[in-house]
Amino acid sequence: MRVSPPLRHSEQEALTQVASPRPTRERSPYIDALRALAILRVYLLHTLWLTWLPLAFPAMPVMFALAGYLTAVSLDRGAPLRVVGSRLRRLLPPLWALAAVAVPLMVLVGWRPSLLDVTWWVVPLRNPPNSEWGGPFSLGLWYIRAYLWLVLLSPLLWWAFRRWPVGALLTLPAFAVLLSSPLVDLPVNPVTDVVWSMAAYGTCWLIGYARHTGLLDRVPLRWYALGVGTLALGAMIWLAERGEDDRLGALVWGWAVVLLLMRARPRLDWLAQVPWLARLIRMVNARAVTIYVWHLPVLYAAGGLLTMSGLYAGKSAILGVGTVLLVAVVLALGWVEDLAARRRPSLLPPS
Repeated sequence: MRVSPPLRHSEQEALTQVASPRPTRERSPYIDALRALAILRVYLLHTLWLTWLPLAFPAMPVMFALAGYLTAVSLDRGAPLRVVGSRLRRLLPPLWALAAVAVPLMVLVGWRPSLLDVTWWVVPLRNPPNSEWGGPFSLGLWYIRAYLWLVLLSPLLWWAFRRWPVGALLTLPAFAVLLSSPLVDLPVNPVTDVVWSMAAYGTCWLIGYARHTGLLDRVPLRWYALGVGTLALGAMIWLAERGEDDRLGALVWGWAVVLLLMRARPRLDWLAQVPWLARLIRMVNARAVTIYVWHLPVLYAAGGLLTMSGLYAGKSAILGVGTVLLVAVVLALGWVEDLAARRRPSLLPPS
């Protein structure tokens, strides 16, 4: 008679966590709704420039936390190299579609890039460079760069988090606080950009890991609320003294909001009763990278078109024209994300 081998530690741990509150599905209405809301907030901030929006909803920390959570789900189910390959396949093609338009246009108006300059548009391990005229094409691509680095490091971060969850979760924010504090005069260059973003947004990435593994749920709610409240209050006091643009205060506030949102697990069953909203959320998620990489060039183009037409290029006008242009671009190029996800290309993503 065949005797089953003894369970390994990881298998025993998985069995003991069957009743844990962590979700078993990779995606959920809540996760998709948060991501769609974050993308909408980014778009509105860059259109209307409402200074209170980053405090009301710190979209970038939330986006990194959601990405960390979804990556942890994948790492828990598949081989690390396969997970990294899948994430890169979904991330890079929409950027290449932007580069296929942006680089030739910048060359036509006088830019003379080196081979290395073009390489950063293909593999953005640093911010892709641009001509003086082409700034809007690369202005927001720091997010793609930071996301790429975190995807590449995700197996190592997962390995460290699984062995020392609390230590890993405390080390990165401590390093980010040190780099952002007045104690360190951090020079501005491509290397420090990468190091700081890995610490700052890598913290959010690990909070996503903590959501998936149930670590956040194991903290008693009263102590969790006290910790999040303390972080939020400290950030508000710091920002009140140093201004709303202070990087350290904004960073800590973002962590507090991320910790709050990653602990929550609403079902959002009511979305099924609002089909148009559920459909919109699915569409935004299916075209998320295309929307992000194109929204700034489109908004600058909208402002330019209004000015050249002799019309008032106010915020509301730019929002209206920019939204029409962005929808047109997404319809024209969104199929790239279908190919990246190994779906049949379509004008609109499937329901």
